[in-house]
Amino acid sequence: MSSWNNKKYDVVILTHAPKDDLVNSIKRLLSQTIKAEKIIIYNTDENVFYKNISNKDELKNLLANNADLIKVVNIEEKDFDHGRARNAAADLCSSDYILFLTDDAVPYDDELCENLMEAFEAYSTFNVAVSYARQIAKDKAKLKEKYVREFNYPDHDIIKMKSIEEELGIKNYYCSNVCAMYDRKIFCELGKFEEDIILNEDTFYVYLAINKGCSVVYYADAKVLHSHNLSYREQFSRNFDIGVSQFERKEIFEKIPSAKEGKKMLLNVSMRLLSGFHIIMFIDFVIECFYRYMGFKKGKNFEKLTIDECIKYASNKNYFIKKKKDL
Repeated sequence: MSSWNNKKYDVVILTHAPKDDLVNSIKRLLSQTIKAEKIIIYNTDENVFYKNISNKDELKNLLANNADLIKVVNIEEKDFDHGRARNAAADLCSSDYILFLTDDAVPYDDELCENLMEAFEAYSTFNVAVSYARQIAKDKAKLKEKYVREFNYPDHDIIKMKSIEEELGIKNYYCSNVCAMYDRKIFCELGKFEEDIILNEDTFYVYLAINKGCSVVYYADAKVLHSHNLSYREQFSRNFDIGVSQFERKEIFEKIPSAKEGKKMLLNVSMRLLSGFHIIMFIDFVIECFYRYMGFKKGKNFEKLTIDECIKYASNKNYFIKKKKDL
């Protein structure tokens, strides 16, 4: 264990109908080289908390045997918001750092949290506001998903700050709350996450932090298992939300468009698939990218749609359901 470290951290895991990944994540968190002060499971819809857990007794025993460490907080689905939920959970934290995780992310090893904390020390001269982890595709992930993860999460550190905005483009403001650790003092000083947004609370926070003179560190030694095998429709809906998010924050995305990075990812993954003669997977990936693009374009033009069409297309349907109630 690193001798420099005497700081503490809390963990926040957002859940909604979690699967066995949550059980695996809790077990791995309990075995970390540096232990968390508390683990807060901030859950949407208590009625489905155990629904998709194959061994419900195992999870119940984990929670009961670690009741002094793990706290489950339940909210109703209508009250969920990406920014507000994380802010509310953060209000329950008191340590130097807050580690945000999603319920489908599993620490790769017992050193994840130590490495994320170490990033703040290793790059301390850069006033680090956030460190985030390298995402590694799970064993059952499709090859295209594995390549996408490797494109977005390389094997070397990246320090993101204002002076390299031109070099990195939109990736200068990319960060993922799938697994990211925040300096709690800076987090509170900057006003925490934006609320009443459909998506991208992490990106908006990073944009603010960097423009306030802080930096963000992608720390490649900190690793988490995370990947998706989404259907074309699910990719459409996810990218619809991204398009909505970018339209609503034009001051960021018109200045630093994301399309260029999307094209680079398409080319990189396509070439890797073709070079390995994975022709069927290549075709599958191209079709997927078409759905991604169409969802993104629909989202960027969502104001031309009816509210019911937006609810139909969105992944975060609750965002538009709230808007419909406010009409």
